[in-house]
Amino acid sequence: MPPRPIINDALWRYLCPNYVQIVAQSKSGAKRASRRQSRTFITQTPPQGSTFGSPNGYFNSSSPRQNDFHLAPGRTLREKTPLVRLPLPDLYERLRYDGAAGNHEEVMNIIKILIKDRRERPNALMYSAILHSYTSSQEGTAGKVAKVLEEMETAGVELDARGAECVLEALAVHPDYLLRTAILEYMKARWFTLSDRAQNFVVAGMLRDRLFEQALEKLDDMIRQRTKVEKWLWDKTMWMLLEFGEVEEAFYVLNLRQNVEGPGVKLSNSLWQQLLDAGARNHLAEATAMIWNTQVQPGYLKPPTGTCIHALSVAARAGDVKLATDVFHMLAERGIALQSHHYEALMESYLANDDLYAALAVTIYMHESVLKLSQDALHPLFTYLSKKEERPMEAFTMLQGFADQEKKTVPIAAINTCIHASVMQSRLAEAIDMYKALHTVSNAGPNAQTFNNLLRGCHFQGRKQLAMLLASEMIQLNIAPDRLTYDRLILVCMKAGDLNDALLYYEEMREQGLEPRKRTHEMLVEKCVDAGDGRAVALVGAYKGTSGADQQRAVVLERLVRARFEEGDAVKRQGAGEGAAAEEVAVEDKFERDAAMAALVKATERM
Repeated sequence: MPPRPIINDALWRYLCPNYVQIVAQSKSGAKRASRRQSRTFITQTPPQGSTFGSPNGYFNSSSPRQNDFHLAPGRTLREKTPLVRLPLPDLYERLRYDGAAGNHEEVMNIIKILIKDRRERPNALMYSAILHSYTSSQEGTAGKVAKVLEEMETAGVELDARGAECVLEALAVHPDYLLRTAILEYMKARWFTLSDRAQNFVVAGMLRDRLFEQALEKLDDMIRQRTKVEKWLWDKTMWMLLEFGEVEEAFYVLNLRQNVEGPGVKLSNSLWQQLLDAGARNHLAEATAMIWNTQVQPGYLKPPTGTCIHALSVAARAGDVKLATDVFHMLAERGIALQSHHYEALMESYLANDDLYAALAVTIYMHESVLKLSQDALHPLFTYLSKKEERPMEAFTMLQGFADQEKKTVPIAAINTCIHASVMQSRLAEAIDMYKALHTVSNAGPNAQTFNNLLRGCHFQGRKQLAMLLASEMIQLNIAPDRLTYDRLILVCMKAGDLNDALLYYEEMREQGLEPRKRTHEMLVEKCVDAGDGRAVALVGAYKGTSGADQQRAVVLERLVRARFEEGDAVKRQGAGEGAAAEEVAVEDKFERDAAMAALVKATERM
């Protein structure tokens, strides 16, 4: 049974209007196609060697495929029509659209139709579309742009203002400093005004050429002239400056943008994150605090732990207590195992604001956090206390208040820091007073570091008797001396002129497998040589075998010892009746100091 016929009445047209339009268009398209087939072409052939007429170029085929059309989302029914059926104005519209979209292949297909089918001569619109399509990162290059410009000059087609801006846009993607400069000079010579859009492309091209100073100067000029700076250019400028380590310039651009758009600048989270990380790594305190307060604190941004640690360091240096506290709390909330250097940064921020009480409270928190607290970890506190004479005793009094009033356990490292600061200010009596009152602050009592600080003061002021009392008190408290304790006892004895006691302490520390510091060892050898003590020979041998010994210095000490004792032995032989021969030996010993070590041992045995 045949299908029922369609009755194309008013009701059908009302219910199915598209059907009527399609039928009408297909009929009119068929008529236009028949007219085109009967048309006689008399237009001129494009010049030889050009893009449009080259046999090896894009137009070596006789006609485009019938199904060549551009399927873009949201296009109208006319735009989905095959290219060969579009009227001439629509073709030029499509040409401009595809050029702006960077669809180089589509642009060349449309130009094929315009040249071979519609017999249009190559003109500025076609060349502009080609130049514009070279903004594609895959199809375009600066060399292709230059080649098209040369062909335009050969074909006698003048580059208009729109074409020049298309070149600038292509060079923003494929940078070429010389070509961009030539285009700008060309536009200036012909009084072409750079549009706001073109100026954005000029800055982008400078950035791609790594001409950051020129790009920033051009950006400043645009702002002064109230030229609109596109959002993509702001972002691109900051990204590229950050990529090449120009962090301060990136924040300068951010400041410019805030001046133009207001403080509520909207950036992507990734860009905010990179700015925060770069600012913290480069210790830009103001920039880091600004991003933290505007993006992190409200919860818009969640920086990684590494960035938080850098921000904490910045806050410590700048004395930004608020920033340091916020970062510290964020690390604690994340369950990060806080170490001494985290607390040290927080303490440093308090000290930068002269908040000694809060800084001392941090030391107590560190002790309560079961961290191994040493005097070295409190170096920021020591530096702060050493700047003024009244600060060490002030800090010690505060620690007493923590222990008495707040019933806090005060770490001995904090007390040692106060004693150390007083000693470094040559206030040994004050340090001794702190030591005497130490039991009222810390139940743990003194340790080896406490006595090492006091012995240092004894060495500075030549108080050997006090040093001996401290050494005996260490024995009574059953505190084992360490390497530094013995070292400073040796220094105290040498300064007091008691070489025998110094050597006794040296022998005692060597029996325990310890060795003095390099300079102390050298001073001990020199004192023995000056005193004519033969134990200098053994000291030199031990010095050469120590770790970290200066071998050049060891050679000098060895020559010094050899000259001292072999020359003395020669004098003795001369007194025994050896006469001129012994005197000659003494002269040889004086000038031949690099003799074998066996001669030095032999001279020692004769003594």
